[in-house]
Amino acid sequence: AWRRDQKNRLPRRTGAEMAAFRKAMASRKPLATYLLMATIGVVFAVQQLFGPHVDLPRLREEYLAERRQMLEGLAEPLREQGLQVETEAFWAHPSFETIVEEVYRFEADLVVLHARRHGAMSRMFLTNDDWQLVRCCPVPLLLVKEKAWHASPKILVGVDPVHHRHKPGGLDHKLIGVGQELAKLVDGEVHAVHSFNQIPLSGTYLKDAEVQHEAAMAGLMADFDLPAERQHVIDEAAEFAISKVEHDIDANIVVMGAISRSLIADVFIGNTTERVVDQVESDVLVIKPDDFVSPIQPS
Repeated sequence: AWRRDQKNRLPRRTGAEMAAFRKAMASRKPLATYLLMATIGVVFAVQQLFGPHVDLPRLREEYLAERRQMLEGLAEPLREQGLQVETEAFWAHPSFETIVEEVYRFEADLVVLHARRHGAMSRMFLTNDDWQLVRCCPVPLLLVKEKAWHASPKILVGVDPVHHRHKPGGLDHKLIGVGQELAKLVDGEVHAVHSFNQIPLSGTYLKDAEVQHEAAMAGLMADFDLPAERQHVIDEAAEFAISKVEHDIDANIVVMGAISRSLIADVFIGNTTERVVDQVESDVLVIKPDDFVSPIQPS
């Protein structure tokens, strides 16, 4: 989790965790406080393997002590640069709930998490912390892949101007605003993409649908100073459209909204943000609407 920070550089290191820290630190400027958190959600069948006399509390503390030592190794180079760093390791299940609770406690502005590719079945059974954090995290969530950022990153913002939430000051406006602010911080370039997937038997001709969506995109873009060549309208499912534009412009960051819906709808219909995270190679910054209320509240 990350709180009110700004631009610093890390010594070059390897590993997904250090990639996440480098990208987070590249996004802002003066000093603030970071929290590096390893949340452990592991259930061991130790007693079945070794019998009832195993000292499980001691094993757990030894494991957490190793995690804390690892985190301190990551934190020390940051402290040497003058950053204030807190580290902590938790034994918790489910892990994502502890992460959200720490977001509240720490008053974080951003959560940075290494993203992993998941199959549809794993999403259906709610087994992934990143899957759950997309839905529950009350602050922006940066899902980090291994792809390095360019010196001047290209930022691709996914919008949906025909969605009912589109209104002045609404989610699409917020997403583009976040993309533009991020571009200023990292000397980047903003692109916007809107996708629509016209079903042939829907009763709407493809050309009519294309005109409708292009007009909606133009109406949204009228509020922003974004050149026409950086505006993309694609007739394709969102995950494939965003992946195509990402590849064409060699984007480093995708900015998307996560709209609160019912859990049943997300499981059986699928969550667009989830599919995009699995499809693209870039990092994904997930932004919630202003009226979002997390299902996990401070305890």
